Amino acid sequence: MKPLKRIFESRSAGFAGLLIAALGAGCITPDGDTELFNGTDLSGWEITDFAGGGAIEVKNGEIHVAMGELISGINLAHEIIPRTNYELSAEAMKLDGNDFFCGLTFPVGETFASFIPGGWGGTVVGISSIDGMDAAENETATFKNFKNNEWYRFRVRVTPDKIQCWVDDEMVVDLLLEDRAIALRPGPIELSVPIGITSFQTVARIRNIRLQPIAH
Repeated sequence: MKPLKRIFESRSAGFAGLLIAALGAGCITPDGDTELFNGTDLSGWEITDFAGGGAIEVKNGEIHVAMGELISGINLAHEIIPRTNYELSAEAMKLDGNDFFCGLTFPVGETFASFIPGGWGGTVVGISSIDGMDAAENETATFKNFKNNEWYRFRVRVTPDKIQCWVDDEMVVDLLLEDRAIALRPGPIELSVPIGITSFQTVARIRNIRLQPIAH
């Protein structure tokens, strides 16, 4: 397992330019977001080295993720990202399988966490891990049915005080961080840092991956 990367925290006005330079691709959208996926290839990303991961390729402006033995996914291949005061979002569709299809791994200060939509058989939504408990065990756990062949938008907001997550326009996580131990679930998901997108035994499509620093 590769070690966690040293992450550079940028809070300057030039964050978007630094990030795009690191990606070697991408653009700034009219609303100020930085596009992390250029719709053409995986510039700025690498296919995460999960054992038995499914094939990943870019077609028709989307990232196509084939079903793997367990986890499949991609992670950013550079280190210029914010550690707090940002929003990360992506759109995803599940075509086949019964588990999560757009797990988002993201920084939280000096550590990392994962937002899992549709895990544990396809319906659990929550954050892993909090105080050593996975999304299915802690207070962020909710339940939602995700239909095949339907696009969903997932959004994560991190501030020094909170993690908040949305499925489309519905807030599903509103977690205060004070006195909470946030960490990744030990195991393969640690390969997804600093920012990663994963699916578990699921065929998925991913598009419109965006990162936006927010005022603090």
